[in-house]
Amino acid sequence: MLSLNTFGVPFYLSLGRIKRLAAEIDRLKPTVACLQEIQQNALVPLLQRGLAAYPHLAFRRNPLAPKGGLFTAALSPSSAVKSEFYPFWNQGKPVSIGFSDWALNKGILLVNLEFHEHRFSIMNTHLQANYRGDWRLSNNQTQIQVDQVRDLVKLIHAQAQDAWVIVCGDFNFPRQSPAYQEMISQSDLTDALANDPRHTYRPFPLVSKKWQTSLDYIFYRIPTGEDATVTAEILPIENTSAVLPYQRFLTDHNALTLNIRWDPIQQL
Repeated sequence: MLSLNTFGVPFYLSLGRIKRLAAEIDRLKPTVACLQEIQQNALVPLLQRGLAAYPHLAFRRNPLAPKGGLFTAALSPSSAVKSEFYPFWNQGKPVSIGFSDWALNKGILLVNLEFHEHRFSIMNTHLQANYRGDWRLSNNQTQIQVDQVRDLVKLIHAQAQDAWVIVCGDFNFPRQSPAYQEMISQSDLTDALANDPRHTYRPFPLVSKKWQTSLDYIFYRIPTGEDATVTAEILPIENTSAVLPYQRFLTDHNALTLNIRWDPIQQL
């Protein structure tokens, strides 16, 4: 599977760039693609056409953009694919530096599916941004992030014990932050790239280099009694058909990929 913040904000050639990004995801063909920052409804039909090979597309419509900016595509052979959106109870305030996060109605897009007789609960999410980069609990944005992690933890523990639980997305905090520690200590999930020092965010021009860090994660839980090998990777997503370097840009985040292997045939 693949998780990616698409940089789908309403500027910087969004329409053409999202078309090319969808084509790149379709070329990679992950079984499940969890996309964040789809911040315009106009981008949804572009994704639907670009990911036409995916029979299951999950998102929740809102007046201006899909709820939470979240979009999940799945190639699961199961017809019993169910999805639900859970808004965070603490979304900040409309009159604040986090207005855009509040307007997007951030939350969790949960997709339940079956793949080769294995059950999965896949949570695609995008948490409140910490615009000041201040990870102290005295910072209101850090408190919002901790509250949103607690919503995630509640939903994680509500999932069936015989299901794989995978939580992925742009969490907007680094590993040294209180919200990350809350996630690790309370969720009982494993950070698939915990020991990988590489960054997942590639600062856009004019953005401070201090943000070149890990903001995106994939957490997972293996059901009791299952024997599987889980590997993960950080993958730059670029327009592979472009000739010039500046034309290769598709997003300011690297993708995260997760591979689950039970045997040489069954693979997610």
